[in-house]
Amino acid sequence: MTKVNPTSTPKTGTTSPIARQQAIENALSTALYFIRKAKHPSDLQAATLRAVRAASMLKQACAESVHPLTAGA
Repeated sequence: MTKVNPTSTPKTGTTSPIARQQAIENALSTALYFIRKAKHPSDLQAATLRAVRAASMLKQACAESVHPLTAGA
């Protein structure tokens, strides 16, 4: 499986929103693939790692967001 790293700008280190979205969707899609396949415990571990990666990228996106999200909005 190919590892995807979204490109970042050298000055700020922030990733482009489109590249980040693509990387998050890819991580979630890959996690679902491993869950559906799940013939070995390693498949579940791979799914978990991909889901955690997606969550990490979402957390980073929220931290870098210009307009922070508020609960109940």
